[in-house]
Amino acid sequence: MTGFTLKSFLRNRIRGKKWNSFHSPYLFRLFSFMSDDKERLAIFDQIEALRNRWQKDESIIERKDFGAGSIQSEKITSQKISTIAKRSLSYPYQGRCLARLVLSENPDLILELGTSLGISTAYFQSGASKAKVITVEGDPELAKLAAQTFEDLSMTNIQVVVSTFEDFLKNNPDDSKIDIVFLDGNHQSGALIHYYEKLKTSFTPRTIVIIDDIYWSADMHDGWKKLINMPEVTQSVDCFQFGVLFFRPEFLNKEHHILRTPLKSVFRK
Repeated sequence: MTGFTLKSFLRNRIRGKKWNSFHSPYLFRLFSFMSDDKERLAIFDQIEALRNRWQKDESIIERKDFGAGSIQSEKITSQKISTIAKRSLSYPYQGRCLARLVLSENPDLILELGTSLGISTAYFQSGASKAKVITVEGDPELAKLAAQTFEDLSMTNIQVVVSTFEDFLKNNPDDSKIDIVFLDGNHQSGALIHYYEKLKTSFTPRTIVIIDDIYWSADMHDGWKKLINMPEVTQSVDCFQFGVLFFRPEFLNKEHHILRTPLKSVFRK
């Protein structure tokens, strides 16, 4: 954890509420189900077995890294697959929460910006096997490894798009409405707002937007705070490792909720 992340985590332990503390029946039902870790699908163990395999893979790949520091700049880096797996993947508890979210919501279309090795993508697909999942990855080598993850899990309803996020958003002519959006890749507030604004025309009142790593840095958290104040956002939920935006008009009052992250969510189990 960075200094900012650690301080934020400690504040979360003090200020955060339980995951079943909502007055809204919809949010109470959704987050109670998301946090119920007794509800585990059989495929979760298969996904974690693949995570463990990637964490032990000492192969070196030449990466195209577009990074958090710039929307367009590209640099080539050599990196072990094991290092990527240990540093870049969503933790198991978060993956299970997101899988239960999509299992509860039964979406038709999920869009993910930032595939990495495909672990979070696999969790999304595991919760909604009939949904179409489009995942965008700028690094061709990572995209190949993610495709291997999906093949090993026999997941055939995932479309991997090798593209920068900017090019995808600019050139994608599909005007389909998106049920769930997962933004994970460029951890800069300016980029985050840019992607959100580009995607907004594809939202419906039932769309759910999930922002990963909202406490990555002070700048990233500023981007999160700007998003929760967007006029179309009717409720927002801070889960520490990720944030969730809702647009449902039936919420009578706009509220921002902070949930106390379970300690197991920051460990790799």
